[in-house]
Amino acid sequence: MPKRPKTKPPAKAPAAPPGDAVPSTPEAGTHGASAEALANAAVHEPAPAAAPESPRPPPPSGHAARLAALQVNARLLWVLVLALLLYTCYFAASLILPVVLAAFFAMLLSPLVKRAPLRFLPRGAAAVLLVAALLGSLGAVAVFVARPAGDWASKVPFALREAAPRLQQMVQPLHAARRASATLDEFTEGEATPGERIVVRPPSVDLVAATPRVLGYALAVILLTFTFLVYGDDLLRKLLEMRRTRAQKRITAGIVQEIQSELSRYMLTISFTAVVLGGATSLWLAWLGVEDPLLWGVLAAAFNLAPFVGPAVVALLLGLVGLTEFDTVSAALLPAAGYLVLNGLESQLLTPMALGKTMKINPLAIILWLMLWGWLWGVPGLLVAVPMLVCLKIVASRVDGWNHWSRLLE
Repeated sequence: MPKRPKTKPPAKAPAAPPGDAVPSTPEAGTHGASAEALANAAVHEPAPAAAPESPRPPPPSGHAARLAALQVNARLLWVLVLALLLYTCYFAASLILPVVLAAFFAMLLSPLVKRAPLRFLPRGAAAVLLVAALLGSLGAVAVFVARPAGDWASKVPFALREAAPRLQQMVQPLHAARRASATLDEFTEGEATPGERIVVRPPSVDLVAATPRVLGYALAVILLTFTFLVYGDDLLRKLLEMRRTRAQKRITAGIVQEIQSELSRYMLTISFTAVVLGGATSLWLAWLGVEDPLLWGVLAAAFNLAPFVGPAVVALLLGLVGLTEFDTVSAALLPAAGYLVLNGLESQLLTPMALGKTMKINPLAIILWLMLWGWLWGVPGLLVAVPMLVCLKIVASRVDGWNHWSRLLE
């Protein structure tokens, strides 16, 4: 049998002498290093690299810059269009105001045409009946108050002269408190000469020259109101046909219907509360013994259609009436004070309860709006300002992108 070759056993590594250090391996170098070596390695270790800065946004491209410029130009264009619109309304008031008044009356009367019993009549006949009823009511009121109003207009200068001593009594304590150098009597006596005679005459109004213009405006408003009532639906139908999509047609029809219904409800409610205020004012003045209480009640009801401005005018007129009707200052202030209390009850309780929250408008917006249209169109502008603001609020609430204007008016 053949013999297997003998293999030599592996040679053993020579033992390290007791005083020598063990050679370092990667693991041993890590765990067996001294604290001093680790501290030196930490000191000489290179600092970490700084974080790279975030890249800056690229400059706007040419398209974005042109888009921003177009937006600025669009805003400036809207401002220019608004300025031109106000300029046109101011200088073309004699042409625009009858159209606005006729549209206002047509929107007010249009829902009544579609209700029984007028809906069974031809539209032209129903429009004639409504316009005739409106003219008859306004004419009856005008005839009723024409004579007392004319008498008071002729007595205004004399009433002012009679009220002057009572006004002097009211301001005399203020002069005494401030120790004025001269009283109102001394001031007037110093200006007047002994032989001077003052004659107060009532103001003369050229009614002959003013009558044709007023009649022309009234006739234009009547004819336009009748035309809007008869052909308003046809005009709306043609306007809807001009809209391209069904959504646009639906939005336009909804805006017109809401303006008609809400404006009609608003004006009927305001008219009712104005009549209540006028009746309460007449009763209060009759109880005080003021002359022609029904005249002042009608004026209180009519001026109540212009918020804030109308009540202030009526209060001043009733203050003047009180100074001419009563001898003492405290009694002279009763007509105006009682009217202000009644007006506060009407404006803060009765009207909000009747209208609810749907027609809530910011009082500051109403005042600014009244100032604008009073400056543009005078007294007629004050009467139609609030209905126009109501229409603007309805349009802004229904058009996309205009909702912020609707919230601003609330």
